[in-house]
Parts: sequence; structure tokens; C-alpha cells
Amino acid sequence: MSPTLILALTLGSIAGLLAHALLGRRLWQLPCFWLAGVGGFLAGEIVAILAGVEFFRLGSIPLPAALAGSLLGAVICWFFTAPREPRPRRRVPRMARTTRARQAATDPRGAR
Repeated sequence: MSPTLILALTLGSIAGLLAHALLGRRLWQLPCFWLAGVGGFLAGEIVAILAGVEFFRLGSIPLPAALAGSLLGAVICWFFTAPREPRPRRRVPRMARTTRARQAATDPRGAR
């Protein structure tokens, strides 16, 4: 394996695991964030190479673009794996419930 690939996998893993430490809530999200971090890092690196970005390189890896790809991957992973907050149930006041029950009992046609 080439040293560039090992460095890219290491930095992508660090970014993904750091994203899980900041955004993750469940243990099952850990592999998702790790894959999103590594995949986003490699995708950002490929896009930067194809676009010809020569801003700041660590070896042959365009670091800012690769880290931006990793961040984007982590945000997408968070969007799809974050648990939803339960919606609050609408509570009917006790008085309204008893009023409806009385209306149903006195209405000759039954409850509406």
C-alpha cells in the first residue's frame, strides 16, 4: 500500500472518529461516521486533484479540500443517522374531556 493512501486513510479515520465524538449519540453510529469520514476525505482529495487545487498539500494530499470533503460526509451522516426528537402529544385539558362526555350523554344523536 502506498504511503499516500495510508496517510489519507489515517487522516480520514481521525476526522470521522472526531465527528462521531462531537455529533454521534449511539454506538451503532460509529462505523457510519468512520466510513463517512474516510469516504468524504478520499472524495474531497479526488475532487481537489481533478480541479487542480494546489493550495496546501501534505505530501501529495490537498489537505483543506480533503478535510472539507470529510466534514461534508460527516454532516450528511449526521443528517441521516441522528435520532428524531419525539413530537409532544397534544394534551386535551381535563375540563374539555368532561364537557365532551357530557355533550355526548345529553345529545340524542350521540357523540359527534
